[in-house]
Amino acid sequence: MSRKKKKSKAKIWIIIAVVVIVGGLVTANFMTKRGPKAIDVDVAEAMTDSLAQTVTASGKVQPKTEVNISSNVSGRILFLGGEEGDHVDKGDMLVRIEDEEYHADVEQMEYLLRSYEASLEENQSKLKRVRELAEASLASQADLETATAAVKRLQADVERTRAQLEQSRDRFDKTRIYAPLDGIITRLSKEVGEMAIGSQFSQDIIMVVSRLDSMEVEVEVNENDVVLVDIGDDVDVEVFAMPDTTFKGHVTEIAHSGTVSGSGTAEEVTNFMVTVAIDDFVQTLRPGMSATVDIVTERRPNAVVLPQEAVAVRLLSDEERFAKQAREAEIGGNRGRDGEENNGEKRQMQRLGDREEPVEVVFVVRDDTVWAQQVTLGIYSDTHFEIVSGLQEGDLVVTGPFRILSRELHSGTVVDFTPPFKPDGDGEGDMQAEPGEGQGEVELAEDGEDEASNIEEVETADASAS
Repeated sequence: MSRKKKKSKAKIWIIIAVVVIVGGLVTANFMTKRGPKAIDVDVAEAMTDSLAQTVTASGKVQPKTEVNISSNVSGRILFLGGEEGDHVDKGDMLVRIEDEEYHADVEQMEYLLRSYEASLEENQSKLKRVRELAEASLASQADLETATAAVKRLQADVERTRAQLEQSRDRFDKTRIYAPLDGIITRLSKEVGEMAIGSQFSQDIIMVVSRLDSMEVEVEVNENDVVLVDIGDDVDVEVFAMPDTTFKGHVTEIAHSGTVSGSGTAEEVTNFMVTVAIDDFVQTLRPGMSATVDIVTERRPNAVVLPQEAVAVRLLSDEERFAKQAREAEIGGNRGRDGEENNGEKRQMQRLGDREEPVEVVFVVRDDTVWAQQVTLGIYSDTHFEIVSGLQEGDLVVTGPFRILSRELHSGTVVDFTPPFKPDGDGEGDMQAEPGEGQGEVELAEDGEDEASNIEEVETADASAS
């Protein structure tokens, strides 16, 4: 009995050992079939859409036509033709300055001119008599020359006095300032009784008259962006005081010389002034309001577009190497085989990469694997790139996460993702979701076949041992 018990125990231990060995082999085979662990990624579908490239800048709202009213003569202000916000018509008197002194200068010049004109008339009569006497040899040539010189001198005095009179009248007229255009008094800097300082070289502004029916925004555009802007480009204008409203405009002026700020420092910046005319008439707009403009520099009505986060930068030699390794593993090659040879190849690729320029690529998803595809970029918006070449509408592309897309993702990487949803209701969204479901069913089927194979192998081992 003891022998039978010993044989029975030995048979049990043999069966257990066989089961463990077979289970290990099956598990290893199963893991080999499963391949590397899939990486969870986000995907998007390349689609055809309209795309606009914009340049954004900030500035201040100002009237297109604005006139500073100042005086060319000095004096106390006696009259102002309106208050700030008042409407004035062209020709209305805006300012009157005390004019007694200027009026006295005019009268003085008028009296002096009449005196010189009387003297000139007297000397012209004298010259006529001297000329007649000289012709009769009753007056000397010296007397004739003296009379002629006196007349010419008085003629010059008359002309000079007339010019001085015109100058005095001009100064007197400038004590009255009239509106040069129809508009609104947008700023009043002086009050009645204050002194107006007249100068030819600097302005002592009394008031500002503006036309508020035609407004514009003057913005500073960076030197890197101004080359994209052209006269006539469409503009969307947002005024901070009106956050829910967008006004239409267009570019009217681009400065030919830049303004430099922070010169000689690390923060040195060169900007160019760009003027944007607001096409809409907005009665509530006021000069000095802050605004942001989006200048539309380029439009593509039917462009293949992708989110900006889908574009990465890679060396093509690296991606070709990863793609080769993935294909070798797919057809039965051992990715871990000849590790030293692969490391040497990698070092060689890195040396080649030192002379190679990185290019823009996207990772296209085919089945459950991604492959790097070089693309040519066109215009861009705040969120999307135009894909000029390298991609077609409908291609599925990885868009994130950023950490994985920027460093870890390479050609041949196995990924797991949720297909993008299509809300257009034409059935394509359902069709897009079916491949993911089918892939899941295939994996379950393969798992079921592996488990059935394991059971059959264990049963065979038990039969052999018995």
